[in-house]
Amino acid sequence: MESLLTAKNSFELAEKDLAIRGPGEFLGQEQSGMPDIAMKAIQNPKLLKSAEEASREFIENDPELKKYPDLRERLEKFGEEIHLE
Repeated sequence: MESLLTAKNSFELAEKDLAIRGPGEFLGQEQSGMPDIAMKAIQNPKLLKSAEEASREFIENDPELKKYPDLRERLEKFGEEIHLE
């Protein structure tokens, strides 16, 4: 509960949750999580900030991913398999 009250944003809350509960399984019965390589990336605040800025710019410039049909298709399939809250 303290993390919910003190986190400045969802990224910070996710980092605190990861520290408390660990990564779990990405697709499975256990707590959801990410592969080890993604966990390493999340522990790098500069990389996270850079990725956040790049993704915002990317979506602002092409929100429907018309220039990237393969990426759009993969995201659609991913959305069918994973429930994002």
